Amino acid sequence: MFSNLIKFFNRITIKIIILYSFTLLVSLVISFFMVYSFFEIYLENKTKDELINKAKTYKILFRQEGIHGLRNQIIKEAEIINNVELFFKIYDKKGEIVLNTNTGIHTKDLVINLENYEKLKPDNYTLTTIDYFDVIVYKLSNRYILVIGKSKFENNKLLNRLMDIFYQAGVIVFFLSLIGGILITNSITKKIKNISNTAKDISTSMKLDSRVPITGTKDELDDLALLINNLLDRIEQLVKTLKETTESIAHDLKTPIARIRSATENLLMKNNLSKECSNLLVNIIEETDSLTQMIEDLLTLSKLESGTFQLQKEKVNLSNIVKKLYNLFKDYAAIKSVDLRLKIQDEIYIYANEKYISRAIANLIDNAIKFNKENGYVNIELYQEEQGVILKIEDSGIGIPEDKLEKIFEKFYRVDESRGVYSGSGLGLSLVKAILLQHDASINVISKEGEGTTVIITFPNITNL
Repeated sequence: MFSNLIKFFNRITIKIIILYSFTLLVSLVISFFMVYSFFEIYLENKTKDELINKAKTYKILFRQEGIHGLRNQIIKEAEIINNVELFFKIYDKKGEIVLNTNTGIHTKDLVINLENYEKLKPDNYTLTTIDYFDVIVYKLSNRYILVIGKSKFENNKLLNRLMDIFYQAGVIVFFLSLIGGILITNSITKKIKNISNTAKDISTSMKLDSRVPITGTKDELDDLALLINNLLDRIEQLVKTLKETTESIAHDLKTPIARIRSATENLLMKNNLSKECSNLLVNIIEETDSLTQMIEDLLTLSKLESGTFQLQKEKVNLSNIVKKLYNLFKDYAAIKSVDLRLKIQDEIYIYANEKYISRAIANLIDNAIKFNKENGYVNIELYQEEQGVILKIEDSGIGIPEDKLEKIFEKFYRVDESRGVYSGSGLGLSLVKAILLQHDASINVISKEGEGTTVIITFPNITNL
């Protein structure tokens, strides 16, 4: 489960979405704090300007009408405003309160230490913050000090509202941007997947005619797709040329080999040949037959792996094919003192080319008998499961060393000629794998040296054809 989680987060789509989301989230948070800070400073400056303007207005009134006129005017305004968030105080030089308005819960216990402001000169002021109030202390004259305070409650209320708006709008913007990011990322990764799928299709099926779809957006990924398609065009042409050259060489070789065989047969028919000479001619015929078969296998293998050749497939009865091959090999197995056993389900069908799939299975059965031990056995099983049609060929033969299992499907590879076991041209298993790839089938080989080999082939199930 942990490895699956790591694999999930290693996907380029997830990495881009996480990076995009993190960048977006950080950008939103930074933007909010910048707006919040600017708005907070704006409100503070606005409050200070209001307090200064109001204090200067009362200063003018104090000069015109004196302390009584100022006192009466402030009381009238306080009654009209009726706002406990704004208070007015006037102190005399002894510190006695001449006027105190709006003595609500926010201001009744507010203590202002006038000693801090005794050095103020008339018509001068100072701004400060006391508890939750922005306060201006304005010296009207040497006898009186005006104090005006405004609560931070309204400003804080606006700032809290701004924060609520940010939370709500931020969440909406984040998720909308995230959805947009996912759509954009999917659009990009879809093109990458097209390239990956094309490469995978070519590597597994050798279909060199596959091409990366072009979206027409003319972006960098489209340029990459065009470049890959041009490269595939050149590779396909090179493979086609190589295939044609290989076929020409193979066909040119078949003619002289046939002539050698024909000449050898004519010599062999003469009665005046010695036994040694006759045996040599027989060996020549056998070697020419072997060479001819090798050429045929090479041609077939080249055709299957070229990517330009597709087998004609139809619905075939695999049970009947395996039965025919069993009947074909049972006498050969008996000569080799090998017990050939058959256990199959009837009426199992696959989508295949009967000629080529018969050749592949025959090759595997032939190997199982050829490389077996005396009085050994070969079990052939055929059955159908949910994951596919399973063909299992198990033998009690000499087995394959573990370190050589991965190489057995390579062309011209022979497990170990030093063991004194004839292993053919080394093309048989390569041909088997090429045929199975054309049928979208998988092959798995399990073997232990000295104990035998089990070959498991899995064909895809078919439904309606």
